Amino acid sequence: MKRNEKLSLEQLGDLLASRPEAGGDPEHARMLRALGKAAVGELTARQKECVGLHYREGKSVSEIAGRLGIRPSTVSLHLKKARAHLRRVMGYYFFP
Repeated sequence: MKRNEKLSLEQLGDLLASRPEAGGDPEHARMLRALGKAAVGELTARQKECVGLHYREGKSVSEIAGRLGIRPSTVSLHLKKARAHLRRVMGYYFFP
């Protein structure tokens, strides 16, 4: 990936999935640490909740909205802002 290319969460997920979790790959470990720090430091509680439900549990926007008692458009906005924050932070870590 080139410096000016945008890093999407999907691309990051593909990078992490393509690397073995074990084996001491320092780049893989660095990505996981950076993503964890980004999620903790950059996202609001609601954004973390939406991201977790969507990406970890595979819930749809409608399912998340029903579970949290908010509108689907609000869930989409939380996900959009979370992706923007994570993209910015991950870009900082990997393309200083």
